[in-house]
Amino acid sequence: MCLRTDASKFAVGGVLFQVVDGAERPIAYTSRKMKSAELNYPTQQHELLAIVPALAAFRIYCLDKPPIVETDHKSLEGLFTQKMTNRRLARWYDILAEYQPTFSYLPGAKNGIADALSRRPDLQPETKFFHDLSVTSFNDTSFSLALSEVTTDTELTTNIKKAYKKDREIQTIFAAIK
Repeated sequence: MCLRTDASKFAVGGVLFQVVDGAERPIAYTSRKMKSAELNYPTQQHELLAIVPALAAFRIYCLDKPPIVETDHKSLEGLFTQKMTNRRLARWYDILAEYQPTFSYLPGAKNGIADALSRRPDLQPETKFFHDLSVTSFNDTSFSLALSEVTTDTELTTNIKKAYKKDREIQTIFAAIK
């Protein structure tokens, strides 16, 4: 199993992959908004905050064989050789020891799915979406709506479109919609 994780300034995300015939197949996804106290953690702890809960969420997949944890934070490769500087890290080290993960550096550009999960627009602080808006007063001259823009990797988008064309269940759904 391969777990890819990422942390943004406001959320964490992860995706669990299985490699089948040389191709990566996603099994499960996770993401969540950071709590206010967690926003103040140092960068390395943000990255660990993405890893520890993801391992717990995917526990059933990760206990049989130690997972490879791929992250864009290079210092995590030597995590178990570093000193424990506080109780939080000591607690996380104990949790990680149960899974015996191997940490591997993955450049941010190659960590697209986990990166997207940690930057979901609905997890951004102070973001309002249409279903969250309440109109207290409305007139024709003043109307505003907060919009979010999500950009994706074009190669990933192309691969998704190709996969949709091959997937019979998706084609059945598309046919029913038309």
